[in-house]
Amino acid sequence: MDFNKPKIIISKCLGFEACYYNGQIFNIDFLKKLDKYVEYHPVCPEVEIGLGVPRQTIRIVYDKENNKLRLVQPRTKKDLTQKMNNFSKGFLTQFDYVDGFIFKEGSPSCGNKDIKVYSGIEGQVIHKNGVGFFAKEALENYSKTAVETSGRLNNLIIREQFLTEIFLRARFRKVKESKKKKDLVKFHANNKYLFMAYNQNILKEMGKITANHDKNDIDDVLSKYGAKLNLIIKDYPNYKSIINVLNHIFGYFKKDLSDSEKQFFLDIIEKYRNNKVPLSVPVYLLRSWIIEYDVDYLKDQTFINPFPEDLIDLTDSGKDRDRL
Repeated sequence: MDFNKPKIIISKCLGFEACYYNGQIFNIDFLKKLDKYVEYHPVCPEVEIGLGVPRQTIRIVYDKENNKLRLVQPRTKKDLTQKMNNFSKGFLTQFDYVDGFIFKEGSPSCGNKDIKVYSGIEGQVIHKNGVGFFAKEALENYSKTAVETSGRLNNLIIREQFLTEIFLRARFRKVKESKKKKDLVKFHANNKYLFMAYNQNILKEMGKITANHDKNDIDDVLSKYGAKLNLIIKDYPNYKSIINVLNHIFGYFKKDLSDSEKQFFLDIIEKYRNNKVPLSVPVYLLRSWIIEYDVDYLKDQTFINPFPEDLIDLTDSGKDRDRL
């Protein structure tokens, strides 16, 4: 299966340049492997606004008098708020689309969640759920785009969800560029089982939009479909929905398989249900039957091949591994 390259904005310290505040660089194997399949756009907002490497730390503080947040450097007393806001707006407006962001967690510029906010330049932490200034601008400009941090991508489920979303967005972008109904029909057909795993009701709504019985303009159709696409992938599919899809696909082979093969697959499903094997195990088994029995309809199903196979990595941080 061919995969379009997603466009990813990524923190530059994540393997591209030693530009973290203390001069560190974070070389992450997964992000290096991903480089072959995506279009990276690395950025270090702090360096871009003139801060050196290494540099004094910066922090987000609450300006009580004006009821707003400011970005400051406590040691130098510099207020970097306007510089950072100006850079962020200018940098992000150069892109006509972005398929995903990968941020360095904990950064007052790039961190997209759980950033400490202080009561003043030398004050105490007043809450820990702030957002970095650059990340905030990115999230406002691309509110529907896939966003993750390098740390969270150590988690198997989070990583595969992120990969599924960015490659899905890249494929749909090609459909929007072509503005051809046949391409939308093919896209919807190829994603049927993937969307079924997310939400069957929204899948049906997307099917009606694709059919376009009202003969609406293709731009209108694509706009409505895109809105539903954003909606359907905003939450992770739960394991019960995934099992339902696995069984639907399994149904294509029931007449061809022996009783022992059927039972083996059902045993694998139970192991997946009990979180004893990853999703890749039953999926690989289904893929082998798709090839053996030459089922053309299933060969291009993105549920089976949501992203390049080389990116499958079963390592897991062990954090937040419970499924929905």
